[in-house]
Order: sequence, then C-alpha cells, then structure tokens
Amino acid sequence: MIRLSIALCAALLAGAQEPLALPAVPAEGPSLASALKARATVRLLAGPAPSLAQAGQLLWAAQGENRPGKRTVPSARAKYPLEIYLLTADGPGIKAGFYHYLPSGHRLARLGDAAPEVLGRIKGMQPWIKDAPAVFVVAGDPTRIEKSGTGPALAFTYYEAGSAAQGLLLQAAALGLGAGTAAGVDLVAVGAELKLPAGIQTFMLLPVGHPRK
Repeated sequence: MIRLSIALCAALLAGAQEPLALPAVPAEGPSLASALKARATVRLLAGPAPSLAQAGQLLWAAQGENRPGKRTVPSARAKYPLEIYLLTADGPGIKAGFYHYLPSGHRLARLGDAAPEVLGRIKGMQPWIKDAPAVFVVAGDPTRIEKSGTGPALAFTYYEAGSAAQGLLLQAAALGLGAGTAAGVDLVAVGAELKLPAGIQTFMLLPVGHPRK
C-alpha cells in the first residue's frame, strides 16, 4: 500500500506542469488619460484571444506586483485576498484552458482544459460572456483580511475586486481590446462550475476580446 501511494504521488508530480513565466510588462505605453478616454463596455467580442503577452499585462494590471511584495491594487492591511483566474480560447502564445495567475514571479499556472464556453452550462449565462475569446475571473477569500470573512472584511474584498477590475479594463483599453463587466450572473454557480478552492468566492467576470466590427 505504501509503495502504491508513493507511485501515485510520483505520477501526479510527473504530470504537474510548471507555471508559465509571463513576458515582462513594458515600462512605457499609452497614457492613463488616453486609456480612460478609450474605456467602454464592449459586448461584441471576436477572436483570437489575447496573446500571452497581452494576458500578462491584463493580469498584472489587476493584481501584479509593482514593487517587492506589493501589488498594483491597494489592499486593506496588505492582506491581498484576491485570486485572478483566466478562461481562454487559443491565442498567440497561449493554449486554450483554465489558468490561475501567480503575482509572485508574474506566472500563470494551468489548471485544466476548460475554456470560456464551459460557462454556458450555467443557467441564465449571457451568450456574450460564454462566447468571449477570454474571460477573467476575479475571486477571493475575505477571511484573509479577518477570520469572520463578513462585514468590513467582505466589504474591503469587494472594494479591492472593483479596483482590480478597473485596472484590467483600463489596460484592455490601452491595448485596443474590447472588454466589459458581466452583471446578472450566478457567481456562486460559476465558482462551482470552475471548482474553485473552498473559501474562494467569485466576485466578477470580465470578458475580453477584440472589438467585433
């Protein structure tokens, strides 16, 4: 039995993939004013999905580290309760799948083969969301701020989720991509469909792609 357990663990480790290193984020680019002016909700989205470099910039804008141990978005007590996930179709340099962003080291861990269309299994899911080339999932665990995970801890997590979403949406506008915030979605069902870890709540879906002409 012990040998069997060791063999199973070895097989799992052998099958695990190393997190994917994302390209460095450019130090220069469009001005904040131009990104604010271009920001708009775009629901007519076309492929291909954002490239690996674009995905990296979008993820970094939402939760990346801009100095050692600190991130682009302010966090109550610097507890950083958020987790950002990505569902994407095939894009330049990135394979379709379900990914988890790791701010430390600016990396992307592949969790499975699921792509945006899996969201279509959820009752009432809006077509423009499941048909988007990529969907960024803003989730988090408010108990990282305070053990109860309610009251101010939950409110602070919501505030941070809003800040992360705005950062990603502005970066999308700066890259010439279309994006929007999905409302009226069963977020609990989203977390269940994606099998997010216990305690991780889904706060927002951000579909991203190229504006369809």
